[in-house]
Amino acid sequence: MIQAMGDDTKVPTELIPHCQNCGAEAFPWVRGYGNFLEGTRYHQEYQKISDDVLNHLHDDHLLLIELGVGRMTPMFIQEPFWGLTGSLDGAYDVMINRDYQFLPEEIEDKGQAIKGDIAQVLDDVKAAM
Repeated sequence: MIQAMGDDTKVPTELIPHCQNCGAEAFPWVRGYGNFLEGTRYHQEYQKISDDVLNHLHDDHLLLIELGVGRMTPMFIQEPFWGLTGSLDGAYDVMINRDYQFLPEEIEDKGQAIKGDIAQVLDDVKAAM
């Protein structure tokens, strides 16, 4: 495909792959195509977490844990978690990521951002118990 593009930015139509089952044109699973992270599974999981949060809104403690959540699509996990952490009295957000250690100022007293290998961090927590 890249060779056929030459100096242009378009892939020749005959080189675009198609689904083996339905024949539809294949497309990259990236933002901008209207389907990224928002298929059936996404909606099912979103409903599960929404129901769980609603069931625990009035608990004294609610721990939100982000494991490996990057900065590519913060609107799907990080921003909702940060909003819940900021708005719920008993909420606390723990973020573990290999590449990022970011905690918004608004919740800096209600969260912890850890830059490190998830397995190692969890091993360390287990060893400290």
